[in-house]
Amino acid sequence: LYPVLEKAGDHTLLISDTALGTLVDVCEACGYESVQRLINDNSDYLVNGIALSLRQLEHRAHAAQVLDTMLRHSDASLLPLVEDVIQDVLSTLDQSYSNQASVFLGVLHSVMTALVQWFGSSDQEHREGSAAERQSGALCQEPQVVTGQEVERFFLDYIKQKQMAEGDLPDTGGEADEDPPLAKLEPNSSDPEGETPLPSHAQLAKDVMERYVHLLSDGSLRVRLKVLDVLELCVTVLHPHRNHLLPMAHRVWPALVTRLISDDPLAVLRAFKVLCTLAQSCGDFLRQRFSKDVLPKLTSSLLSQAPASARAGPVYSHTLAFKLQLVVLQGLGSLCEKLDMGE
Repeated sequence: LYPVLEKAGDHTLLISDTALGTLVDVCEACGYESVQRLINDNSDYLVNGIALSLRQLEHRAHAAQVLDTMLRHSDASLLPLVEDVIQDVLSTLDQSYSNQASVFLGVLHSVMTALVQWFGSSDQEHREGSAAERQSGALCQEPQVVTGQEVERFFLDYIKQKQMAEGDLPDTGGEADEDPPLAKLEPNSSDPEGETPLPSHAQLAKDVMERYVHLLSDGSLRVRLKVLDVLELCVTVLHPHRNHLLPMAHRVWPALVTRLISDDPLAVLRAFKVLCTLAQSCGDFLRQRFSKDVLPKLTSSLLSQAPASARAGPVYSHTLAFKLQLVVLQGLGSLCEKLDMGE
């Protein structure tokens, strides 16, 4: 099964299609109802093979293909089994960023894509459902009486978010003296975010995001593009956990700004998409940073491109400059709306 899964992850379409056909034949011959069931029932053997192969430099690319195929054809029940392997990948990446980054980037991209597929949609539906409930509740119910304690908590939270947005991350020594009312209110708070540990998939996304912050400035354009793709997926998985996402956004911001204002157009294009996803998740947390660090550069770039695009022929629509201009123009309005930049 291991070598067949390896071929199913091959980049040559003919090989991967034939291998997938072979997997279907194996399912029929051995009495499995689906490829997913075949992989899940034999996952302990497969994970053991992947773990052993990852320790040998020459077999890492093949192990990555097997893991990629397993993730694409399985479900969330596979996560506890592959979690240790993913932690091995992260620790190995820590020791060999220079020469093995591209192999491990592919593995972690597959992992994050699977996490978004398994957990992202349910989080999205939950958010949309709760938003709809709040809206219908606001329309149908009588106005609720707001207590003094709730007002106090709202303003303390607001001050805390404002400090984080301005880059003033909380200092544990000073904060205990500064916000005693917040500490008093914490036990009665209905928000469990600060108390309960992160679910395993969100913790995994956070671990990956922490490793990738400095890879954003890698010398290889291909690596930078892949890192931006993975970061976008990490943000999507961490979306419901703002207490963990906002400090990570603070760490990623300087490197992301560099990609947005002084990089290859392809990287700028990808970085802008990451920015839009971050804005959707972080909201007004990024408002001041965006208006100071990014917006002036984007507007000056659009103004400088305007004369060229105004007199351009039909060929212009196939250029990278056109695509970048189009993405920025399409995304800027909703981006400003998400960041609450009404002023």
